Amino acid sequence: MKLNFLKNFFNKKIAKQLRKPSGALANKVGNGMNKSNNFLYHFTMEAMQPVNNESILEIGFGNGKFFDKLFSRAKNLQISGLDFSPEMVKEATVNNPATSSSGQLTLRLGSSDNIPFPDNSFDKVFCINVIYFWEQPAGHLKEISRVLKPGGRFYTSVRSKESLAQMPFAKYGFTIYSQDEWIHVLESNGLTYLHTKKTENEPDAEFDRQVYKMESYCIVAEKAGNKFHNGQP
Repeated sequence: MKLNFLKNFFNKKIAKQLRKPSGALANKVGNGMNKSNNFLYHFTMEAMQPVNNESILEIGFGNGKFFDKLFSRAKNLQISGLDFSPEMVKEATVNNPATSSSGQLTLRLGSSDNIPFPDNSFDKVFCINVIYFWEQPAGHLKEISRVLKPGGRFYTSVRSKESLAQMPFAKYGFTIYSQDEWIHVLESNGLTYLHTKKTENEPDAEFDRQVYKMESYCIVAEKAGNKFHNGQP
């Protein structure tokens, strides 16, 4: 009985920290997310295929350790980040001194249901393991659509429903979507579904001395309008 209570308490605390890293644990959680999201970040960049001179927004960037990898994918990128953890914004600024000071990287504290950027600002917006925490996704998607340029694309990278449901912390405050369920949410909020890229040979996830098989996908949607992507209409 006591052991179950302690496990539930631990899992609730982990879920809360994954939602919003804070306090003394923030840096440890940020580094842990880097490890668990490393494969997904590269996978998402492959799905996005950044091209020269694009403006890109990441929602939920953690401690910002992957921004340099994104900058290396194309020339003259203008990258912005939005996170609602003050600790993560501070850490990401410290971890990216050159691009932050040059203006290539713009980091903002805030929530994605009230994005602090003008209309039609970005060619691409992406997030990794973030949508589980949106209690009302319509508000977030409305804002994402607003800041995307016409023809701009939104990339949602998430664990499959079956994969995430295995994790003991996911029962606390997570909304878990199947691919079809998330596509329905996107299209119900004015974005056009384009395609899905699924992971291959994704590494197992380890948590509390347990190993879990993982599968994830990146769902790509588009804002209405005309734009050329990678030379193709």
